[in-house]
Amino acid sequence: MNVMTIEGLAGASVSASLIATPMNIAKEAERKGDTDKMQRALGYAGELKDQAEEYTKKADKGMEEDAKEAKKQEELRQEQLAEAIRQERQEQEKRLRGEEQGESGSFDSVEISQEGKIQPETGGYEAADACEGVIYDQSGENVELGTKTGEYVDVSA
Repeated sequence: MNVMTIEGLAGASVSASLIATPMNIAKEAERKGDTDKMQRALGYAGELKDQAEEYTKKADKGMEEDAKEAKKQEELRQEQLAEAIRQERQEQEKRLRGEEQGESGSFDSVEISQEGKIQPETGGYEAADACEGVIYDQSGENVELGTKTGEYVDVSA
């Protein structure tokens, strides 16, 4: 918070609370009929009111400066964020270019054998029957299909 804002708010608050004293004196002087005393007290109250208005203006100016500073900070933060995103994008592009040029990276690759590339002409269940199927167990060993060995395999869950 800006110093001017703090000073303005504190000064306006104090000045506004001090107005009560001369106003009470003015009311008392009016009841007694002492117009001179009443006018002096109202003069003091008017000065305190003017002083409170000046402090209010000072607080407003301080808050405007606070808002400008906050806006600058937000713009700076946005620029830093944009720069970080640009750098991350450049790093990703470099990694992708490196992969395209054959450099080893953190990506896995898969090579499909010639048998795996063969696509049967028909679709659906017939296609599965057209290819010789291979099933692997949890240890990675080949397991013969149940239809070829005559065993019944339950695939329902």
